Order: sequence, then structure tokens, then C-alpha cells
Amino acid sequence: MKSRRFLVPLLLASLFGAAAASVLHAAAGTIKGKVADDGGKPLSGVKITLLDESRGQTYSVKTDKKGNYFLMGISPADYRLTLEKEGFQTLRGRVSIAPEKDNVFDAVLAAVVTQAVKPEWEDANLRANEMFKEGRYEEAAAAYRAILAANPDLAAIHFNLGNCAYNLGRYEEAVAAFKEAVQIKPDFFDAYTNLANAYGKVKNFDEAISVFEEAIRAYPENASLFSALGLLYLNVGQGPKAVEALEKAAALDPARPFTFNSLGIAHTQTGAYAKAVAAYEKYAGLISDAREIERVRGLIEQLKALEKK
Repeated sequence: MKSRRFLVPLLLASLFGAAAASVLHAAAGTIKGKVADDGGKPLSGVKITLLDESRGQTYSVKTDKKGNYFLMGISPADYRLTLEKEGFQTLRGRVSIAPEKDNVFDAVLAAVVTQAVKPEWEDANLRANEMFKEGRYEEAAAAYRAILAANPDLAAIHFNLGNCAYNLGRYEEAVAAFKEAVQIKPDFFDAYTNLANAYGKVKNFDEAISVFEEAIRAYPENASLFSALGLLYLNVGQGPKAVEALEKAAALDPARPFTFNSLGIAHTQTGAYAKAVAAYEKYAGLISDAREIERVRGLIEQLKALEKK
């Protein structure tokens, strides 16, 4: 009979434990929601933390790929809620978790905006730019050179210096400045265009063509490089090569008026008058200058007359 004395208390303890667990489970609450950025895009990996400061109880979870989260088994209480993700402003607030209830909390996190540090030379560059706009090219060039003395790797400043030299008629200096700009920043396509113009002024077409052919090997999908190369070929009388380069430029960017003007010249050089007419008509359709359109219309009529001979 002694063995039975132990059975009853154990059974009662087991039943009491089961009942207590059932009560605790029934009293627990849940929280769920969705987190997005300020553009409405769901944010994954956002850490959501609930802290009961009175008991030191903490619950945490992260949002899934769709920005959703779900926490269950939370003891009813008032909690400090924190949502955090790198690159976004942390969001904090308070929530009350009610028992046996789905508590819903959706949130939007704003991206952290980092204020760029203004370079020391920026104010000097702005002053130099104003001088350039006013046609004070010598003063602007001096200001750009002063910036480069302390910051020699600024491609944009070499470019600006090249523009000053070009406007002052110092084309060799312009070539050197534009070449420096593209060496520092190989994808500085505006500098390539100006470099082609400067090379044209010094009649150094062979070197210019070599530079642009090398650039095209590195950037075969850039229309401005092909357009500039086509112009260089025109300057040395290589019409067929000019046509090839300019047609490639037109295919890559059919909205560049300059390309079609050059292509009209190239087709005229090679005696393809019908193609020249088509290129000039395309050019006229892309520009709005009435006097230039009138000039081009005159060229078109002359070319049509040549076609008939």
C-alpha cells in the first residue's frame, strides 16, 4: 500500500502543471505586422524587439523577404518596441500586448540621409565657374590651376581648365588638360568630345584617332565616342571610315542631332547623296533652330539635284 501513497500526489502535480501551462498559453498574446521603406517597398531583415522594462523580459524577431513579422507567446504587458535596420532610422514606441488577441503593428522606416562633406576646394571651384561664365577665362584658369596644385586628381577641374584654354585659343594646353581628365576618369565622355575638338584645332588627327579608337575598345557602347571618331575621320578625308563610325553612333543614340549632321557630310564626301539627304532630314527633324533648318533644307535641295545628274 505504500506505493499508492506516491501515485496520488504525482498525479495531482501532473494535472496541476498541465492546467497551469494551459492557463499561461491561453493568456499569451501575439504581435504581427509589415515593415516597408518610405517608398512602400517591403523591408526584410528589420529587427523588431519588445522589452518589458519592469521584468526585463525581451522578445525579438526579424522581418521576412516580404517585410512581414510574427511573434507569439508574448506575456500580456506594456512593452517598449524598437524597429531597427542598418541604413534606416530606428523607430521606437510603446505597445500594449493584450491576451488572446492578434496585435497588429505596421511600420514605415525612413532611410538615413547622410550629409555629404563639402570638399575644401568646392567654394573656389564655384568662384572659378562664375569667372568662366562671365568670359574671364584667364582668371578662371588661374583659379582652376590653384585648385589642382593641391588636388591634382580632380578630373572635372582638368576639364574646366581645358575649356578655359580652348576659349583662349591655347589648343595645345586644352589637349593636355582634356587628356589628363580622361586619364583620371576614363569614362569622362564629355572630356573626350572636347578633346576631339581640341585635336582638330591643332591638326593632330592621327594621335586623336588613336586615342578615340582605344577609348572605343574600352567603351564600345558609347555613342559620343563613335560620333567624335567619325568627325575626326571626316577631318582627314576618310569618308568611308567616318560613315562607319557615325552610323554606329546613330544606332546607339538616334536622338543626337550632331551625329546626323556629320553623317550627312560623310555621305556627301563618299558620293552617297540619297543617304546624305536622309541623314540631313533626320538632323533637321531633331533641331528647332529655324535658321539652321533653313540652311539644311538648302543642302538637301542641292543634294537632290546632284542625285538626278
